Amino acid sequence: MLLTHLLTRARDRRHKVWDRKMDTYKLLLRSRRDFAYARSQFLKTGNNPAELINAERELKEMSLIAAELEMFGSSAVNAINLETNIAFGQWAGATAEWRRLNSSPSADTEAHRKADEKWEDIERLTENADLIDERLAEAIKAEANFKVPFKLERWRNRIKGRFVKR
Repeated sequence: MLLTHLLTRARDRRHKVWDRKMDTYKLLLRSRRDFAYARSQFLKTGNNPAELINAERELKEMSLIAAELEMFGSSAVNAINLETNIAFGQWAGATAEWRRLNSSPSADTEAHRKADEKWEDIERLTENADLIDERLAEAIKAEANFKVPFKLERWRNRIKGRFVKR
């Protein structure tokens, strides 16, 4: 009875850790989806990305997600998450630079030429960030897909051998 209790407790603990890991991944994917939406809306409208992202909520949630990722996340997901953070930082910096250049007086043709070049950088950085987000989602899905498909034939053969009289 003690052995059964210990085994059950260990199994329950593994399941709780698994549930926490999946909850963390769910929050991470939701946050990345919000950032992807902000990037796509910025490309469509050119509006300030700060209007599209609730920065206070995102900073609060990202610190919680980062802590939970350290505890429960795999090294692969943590590494790709770091890449997504870097990509988003580069994108945010490029958008700030573009807004600065784009807000210069219309007579400053050099600033507007640089703004056009920066817009091309923003498009490239957006595409790069979207690809990294896809890699993150794929890594999480691969990790979440832990169940082996049930092999009916293997069990059917065992059952036939036991219950069918020859």
